[in-house]
This record gives sequence, C-alpha cells and structure tokens, in this order.
Amino acid sequence: MKNFKSKLCYACGDIYGGASFLVFSMLYMNFLAIVEGIPIIAATVIIFIGRLWDAITDPIVGNISDKTKSKFGRRRFYFLLGIVPVFLSFVTLFYSFGITGTTAKIIYHTFAYMFFGTAFTIVMVPYNAILCEMTSDYNERTSYTTARMMMSGGASLVAAVLPSMIIKAVGGDVNGPEQKYGYLVMAIVLGVIFGLSWLVTFYGTYEREDLNTPISITLKEWLSVFQNKSFNTFIVIFISFQVAVDLMLALFIFYVDIVLLRYKSYELIMGLLLVFQMVFMALNGAIAKRKGKAFPLYLGMPIWILASLAFMFIDSSTSLILICVLAVLIAFGASAGNLSTWSMITDIYDVDEIMTRQRREGIYSGLTTFLRKCASGFAVLILGFGLQGMGFDQNEYNMLKEQSAHFDPATYAETGIVQGIKWMFVLIPIALLTITLIFAFRYKLNAKRFDILLKGIELYKKEGNLDKMPSEEKEDIKIITGKEIDQLWKTQ
Repeated sequence: MKNFKSKLCYACGDIYGGASFLVFSMLYMNFLAIVEGIPIIAATVIIFIGRLWDAITDPIVGNISDKTKSKFGRRRFYFLLGIVPVFLSFVTLFYSFGITGTTAKIIYHTFAYMFFGTAFTIVMVPYNAILCEMTSDYNERTSYTTARMMMSGGASLVAAVLPSMIIKAVGGDVNGPEQKYGYLVMAIVLGVIFGLSWLVTFYGTYEREDLNTPISITLKEWLSVFQNKSFNTFIVIFISFQVAVDLMLALFIFYVDIVLLRYKSYELIMGLLLVFQMVFMALNGAIAKRKGKAFPLYLGMPIWILASLAFMFIDSSTSLILICVLAVLIAFGASAGNLSTWSMITDIYDVDEIMTRQRREGIYSGLTTFLRKCASGFAVLILGFGLQGMGFDQNEYNMLKEQSAHFDPATYAETGIVQGIKWMFVLIPIALLTITLIFAFRYKLNAKRFDILLKGIELYKKEGNLDKMPSEEKEDIKIITGKEIDQLWKTQ
C-alpha cells in the first residue's frame, strides 16, 4: 500500500508535465494567431525564443539541483518552490491584460512564454531526475514510469476536453478573438490544479540518502555526457519522437478545423486519442517489463506510421468513425513512445555513474530537455514559415470564420493551405518516427545488461576495478558505455 501511495504521488507531478504541455501544444499557437491576431511567423518566433530560453535554463537548473542541500532533499525542494510560479505563469501565458498593439502583444507574449518555461523548468528538471534516487530496481522504475505516464494520460485527457469546454462556455463556439476571456478562465482553473499537484508530489516522494556527493561541473564535463554511447542513442530516439509529438499536436487543431472542417468534433477526436493512449499505457508497461524498455517502440512506431499514411486519403467527406479509428492507432504509438523514452532515461544515469563515479541526474535531465526544446523550437519555427509560405493568414481566416454561412471549403482549398497542412500532418510524423524506430533497434541497454551495470558499480565501489567480473559481463559493460573497461571512471 505504501508503495502504491508513493507511485501515485510521484505520478501526480506529470499532471502538470503532461496536461500543461498538451494544452500548450494544442492551443497556444492557435491562441496567438487566431485569438490574439498575431501574425503566424511572429507566433512561431515567440515559441522559438521561449523554447531557446527554456532550453538554456534546463541544464542550469539541473546543475543547481544536483548541488542543492536542504532538509527537503535536493529535488523535492523545487516541487515546493515552483507551486506559485507554476500557477502565475500559466495564467499570463493565456492572457495579455488588455494589450492591443501587435508589437506590444508580441513582446508581452515572448516574456510570458519565457516565464512559463522558467516555471516549468524549476519543477520538471528535478522531477525527471528524482526517480533513480527513489529506486535502483529496473522493473520498479518501469512501474513508476508506467504510473507516471498513466497519470499524464489521464490529465491530458481532461486537458483535451476541459479547456475547450471552458473556452466555449465563456467565449462562444467560434474559434476567434471573442474567446479571449474563455482562455483566461481556463488558465486560472488549470493553473490552480497544476500548482496543487506539485504539493501532492512534494509530500509523497522521497530521496535516497546513500548517493554520491555531486561536484562542480565544468563545460568539459557537460560535454562528456556525449561519450556515453547509450545516451547518444537514447537522445536521438527521444528527440525524434518528442518533436514528432510536438508538431503533430501543433498541427492537430489546424488539421481538424481547416482540413477536416470538424472543429465541433475536435474534443471527441482528441479525447479518444488520449483515452486510448492511457489505456495502452498499461499494456506497453507490461510489454516493457517482459521484453525491455525499447520493445514498445518496435510495435508502436510502425502502427503510428501506418496511421499517418492513411491520412493521405482523408478529407472533409471522410466518416468521423474512420477518423476516430486512426486517432486510436496514433494513441498506441504515442503511448509506446512516451512509456519507452521516459523509462529509458532513468537508466542512462547509472551508465554515467559507472563511467564517471558521479551521480549527475540533473545534468542529464537538463541537457536532455535542453536538446529536445532546441530541436522543437527550430521545428515549430520552420512550421510557421511553412504555413506562411502556403498562404495562411490568420486575419483572413478569422473573417471567413465570422462569415461561416458563406464559407466555401472548395474555394479556401484552392489557396493550397488545406493540402499543405494535410501533407505536413502526414509526412512529418512518418519521417521522425522512422528515425525513432531505426535508433530503437540500436539501443542495447536491456534488463539483463542493467543488472550487470549495477553489479559493476558495486564492484567498483568495493574493489576499485572490475577484475573479478566475468569477461562476457565486461563485454556487456563495453557495449552499453562504448568504452573499454580500463577507460571507465576516466570519462570526464
């Protein structure tokens, strides 16, 4: 029962991580372009700058949390510290306090997003690092991650439906400027929920006390993480999958609204995707325990790719049932990718320990999110240029929506926007998920090798070398680190 409570409280941290990310990914570009009337290129530049700032702060907070000493631990302290910034930043993200000028709005939203990114970093970087300090058991970590992903999926499901319900109830059914106060009420409600979730996580988690004392980190040591073979393979898997998710979500509302002309069915389609993502999480967790943490990727990525290919033949006349079936297939792929990537990263920290004698969870957590956010920022920026290049104009589109009784989809399709969004929605996931799958097959850290890794760490602590380790186990250590045995503990 205690273990269940601990897993539940740990998982509550991803109420914020999963739901706020989903709301941002689904609604923020739409909010900036359609509600605030900011040009699409400027909207993507705001996101690009914000993510670069967010990326820069991630390794800094990771390093600071590694060296933090408090009566609450070096990670849990930040869960408490971040409660108020989490609430305030989410509200300012979706409300501009009466600012009317386009330039002024662009400046405001740039700083608002930077504030949101800072608050996100304060809690999420320590959160991503704390699991390996709670348990060193391979399957137990998978179990905690499964609980986290299921909580994230449940929170994301609510976040897919509740925000739109609030926005439409307060601001009306038309996707446009009149929904401004609906976005404000939505942000206040979710901001309160997000802040309280960190209070639960703070009280329900713990940190082991037998960890090595972190040392000051130099630039050379930052770069030394790329000497970790398992990390290099993992980071390609992680970034390619997560950017695929980012761009799919960013395009989803445009795809449903502009290509499928089914804005009123948006909650149903996204809701089904997220419900089944949560359902499939338990299945993928069981698969990962039996077959290894990379195995769900072998199943999930091909299924998502096939679903994306099917969208080549989808248009506004397609049955809603078929669209929902494809959303369920995407859900399986998204579930597999999230479960695998977030459970893999906790084992990378142990690979680093056998290479460096250090516990550098914060460094790896910060650097991972740094690279992911840089990649995502550039991708969203390119997406914005792509939408503009196809002729998308948010003011023209708002006018068409206001005159919906005379809106002719065939005429609007002639601009090339419909086909452009459709092909981006199809081809971007296929390309990125193919990369994910290729590198998943190159990932060599499984349950057997993880146990050998822990054995090697303990042997090093007792003997100062691995001389007593069988040769076949030494070979496994070499495979997962990319280093000869006599080079271990010399990687700096």
